[in-house]
Amino acid sequence: MAAYCRVSTDQEEQLLSYENQVNYYTKFIKDNPLYTFAGVYADEGISATNTKKREEFNRMIADCREGKIDMIITKSISRFARNTLDCLNYVRELKELGIGILFEKENINTLDAKGEVLLTILSSLAQDESRSISENSTWGIRRRFETGKHKMSTKRFLGYDSDETGKLIVNSRQAKIVVRLFQEFLDGKTTDYIKRIFEREGVVNWDGSTKWHATTMNSMLQNEKYKGDALLQKSYTVDFLTKKRAKNSGEVQMYYVEDDHEAIIDPRIWECVQLEFKRREKYLKEHGTHSYSRNPETNPFASRIVCGTCNKVFSRKGWRSSAGYDRKVWQCSERYRVKGVQGCDNRHVEEETLIKAYLMAWNALVENRESFLEQWKQQMRGEDLLAGYRAKKLVEYTKDAKPLKEMDTDFMLKTLDHIKVFEDGTLLVTFLDGSEIEYRSEEA
Repeated sequence: MAAYCRVSTDQEEQLLSYENQVNYYTKFIKDNPLYTFAGVYADEGISATNTKKREEFNRMIADCREGKIDMIITKSISRFARNTLDCLNYVRELKELGIGILFEKENINTLDAKGEVLLTILSSLAQDESRSISENSTWGIRRRFETGKHKMSTKRFLGYDSDETGKLIVNSRQAKIVVRLFQEFLDGKTTDYIKRIFEREGVVNWDGSTKWHATTMNSMLQNEKYKGDALLQKSYTVDFLTKKRAKNSGEVQMYYVEDDHEAIIDPRIWECVQLEFKRREKYLKEHGTHSYSRNPETNPFASRIVCGTCNKVFSRKGWRSSAGYDRKVWQCSERYRVKGVQGCDNRHVEEETLIKAYLMAWNALVENRESFLEQWKQQMRGEDLLAGYRAKKLVEYTKDAKPLKEMDTDFMLKTLDHIKVFEDGTLLVTFLDGSEIEYRSEEA
C-alpha cells in the first residue's frame, strides 16, 4: 500500500498539515500487518486543479502502472484531485489495473460496491463540469468571432506564419508556392497533375516534405484566407465530452471577416479559381464524364474531345492496323457502352487529326488576332471575371506569337476548352474564351 498527501499552499499551517499527513500515513501502513509499505508520495504547496504539475502524484501513477502498488490511501477526494475529470479518469484506470483507492474522509474504497456509487457520482459531476467548461469556452470564442478576433494555427497552413497575437503574417518563400498553385490551376491543370509536377520538382510543403496531396491542394484553392479574408467557425464541436468536431453546414453561425490579414492571392484571381471549379463541374455533367483532364502527360486530350452527335466525351483506343503498326484513335464513349451493342454511331477520329486540328485552329487565331480583339476587350470589360481573365490571357498569348509547329501539352491545357467531332468529319475547336475555329478532317 502507498499513501498520497498534498497541500495546496506553502503557508505554515498547510505545511504542518502536510508533515502530519506524511507521518500519519507512514505509521498507519507500517503498523498494519495486512499492508506492505510501498511509500508515501507527497506534493507540497501545489494546487490540484489538474495533475500535470504534481510530480509525486504522477510518479505514483507510473509506479501503479509498473505493478509496484496495489492500494492507495489518501485523506479525501479533494486531496486526491479537485478536477473531477482527472479524478474519474485515474480512478477508472487504476480500477482496471486492480488497484483501489481508499478515501478516508468519505470512507470509500473504489474497489467495493460503494466505489461504484462514487464512480457514478463522479461521472455526473465530470459531465456537468465538462459541459460548463465547453459552454463557457464556446461562448467566449463566439464573442471574439463576432468582433473579428481569432487565433489560427499555421502548422499546416502553407503561406503564412503567425505572430505572438495569432495574426497571420505572410511567409514569402511559401507564398511563392501558393501563387504558383493558383496559376497552374487557372492554366488548365488539375490538382492531380500539379501534385505530380511539384513532387517531380521536389517542391517543399509546409512540413518540409516533398509529398503532396491533390485533396489538400483543392482545399487550398478554395481557402478564402489566401485572399486576405477569414471565414470563422467552419467547424463546431458536436459532443463536448468526446470533443468530436464536424463541418459547419449551417448548424451554427459563421462569421466572415474581410481584409483580416495580408492577402497572398489577388481577390479577383481567387474568384476566378472558384469560377473555374464551377466551370469544370458543369463541363463534367454536360458531357457525362467523371474526371477532368486525367493524366495529360500521356493522354493530353482526355475529356476534351466531345461527340457532335450525343455530346458525350470521346475516349482513346489503341488499334493495330493491318500493316502492323499501332494507331491511337478516339471514339464516342457511348458507342459500345453496353458490350456488343452499338450505341452512338458517330465516327472515330485519329489522334494525329486532333493534333492537326488544334495546331491549325491556334495558328488561325494568331493570324486573325485583330478580328478577335474587340470580342476579347468586351469580355475583359464584362462582369464575368473568368471570361475576362481568359480573354486577357489570349490577348497576351497571341501578341507577337509565332505559329505552333508541334504539340505543346501544357500550352494546349491553358488554351483549349474542347474539340467537338461531327459525323461528316468536321472538327470544331473551342478555346477557353469561347472562340471557335472549324477544321475539316482529311479523313472525311
